[in-house]
Amino acid sequence: MEDLLGRLKQAVEQLQGDKVTVRYLADMHGESAHGALLLFLSVLTMLPIPFSGMLFSFGIFALAWMMLRGKTEHGLPDMVCRVEIPPAAASKMIKTLSWIYKMASKFSRPRLVRLTNAAHNAWLAPFVFAMGFIIFLPIPGGNGAPAAALILIGLGMMAKDGLAIIAGLLTGFVAVGVIVFLGWAAVRVLMGI
Repeated sequence: MEDLLGRLKQAVEQLQGDKVTVRYLADMHGESAHGALLLFLSVLTMLPIPFSGMLFSFGIFALAWMMLRGKTEHGLPDMVCRVEIPPAAASKMIKTLSWIYKMASKFSRPRLVRLTNAAHNAWLAPFVFAMGFIIFLPIPGGNGAPAAALILIGLGMMAKDGLAIIAGLLTGFVAVGVIVFLGWAAVRVLMGI
């Protein structure tokens, strides 16, 4: 985690030009990609950029596919990698990620490590895909809970903290429950029941 924090600090100092690509930000995370990229993409879905949830959910889908296949490279689609972010927004996002990593390193520690084993990430892939699908849906304010679930899972994968993964799963299930309840309530209102 310390090595990653050092790379993030260096990246903020070296940001240049008019735009920063998602590929640059993804490559900055190195080869411990899945957990870091899950967190990274989840934070991107919450940026105040039009259609950011819809766009970056494709990156989440690709990451879920790579997890399912047992691959370790990031595997982000080219259309996601080519997205350009203004340096000010990129700097803010990198600082936010650094803050999240610092806070996580204070509370996370290796526990329930069997849940975090990279060889067993395939069991998380359907859940990651489902959260990405919820983020993809054009639900106003609907990105928050599934993105928080993916952030917790990503942190758990990075810090080998199975408890964080369980917290992410529970957060995701609550998000699904809320969406199902809101859909059910909307149908009842529309039907006049």
